[in-house]
Amino acid sequence: MLGTSLYLRARGVQVARRPYTAGRLPAIDRRGSGRIRIGDRPIFRGIEFRALLRADHGGVLTIGDGALINSGASLHAARSVRIGRDVRVAALASVSDTNSHEVVPGQGVRIAPVEIGDDVWIGRGAIVLPGVTVGDGAVIGAGAVVTKDVPAHTAVAGNPARVLRSWEDPGGLRRS
Repeated sequence: MLGTSLYLRARGVQVARRPYTAGRLPAIDRRGSGRIRIGDRPIFRGIEFRALLRADHGGVLTIGDGALINSGASLHAARSVRIGRDVRVAALASVSDTNSHEVVPGQGVRIAPVEIGDDVWIGRGAIVLPGVTVGDGAVIGAGAVVTKDVPAHTAVAGNPARVLRSWEDPGGLRRS
């Protein structure tokens, strides 16, 4: 959709080709030199609420090809958040590399990179916290709070998220 592409570029977002929006366009928050990079064919669904894409001063938010970002999802990079190819982020899910404030007085604000692999599903209302790496093909259940790394081809759920099951990489199904 040409309108989506123009909207993103006008807000300083680097976007490849063919972004598509159903409903409201995502809110863009680039502070200072924050950068947002989006691959080819992203889909933004703003039916219930607008998604939020935020990159603080010096932060880089990267979203891979074919990503689906749903209503009210929040992606925030204080330093570095990388979302892989063909990732589906459900409504009201949150991925952030910072706690944004002190959790324990005197310990400071935690900032640690977040890496989401390819072909990952992040369920409605799930929260991925700073320093987490999610492997390719993983599934994060609705409402999960992910505090630790999630291996590839593993389903997690709960608060804190725990492994429900794992499976072998089916091989040959991955798009190249």
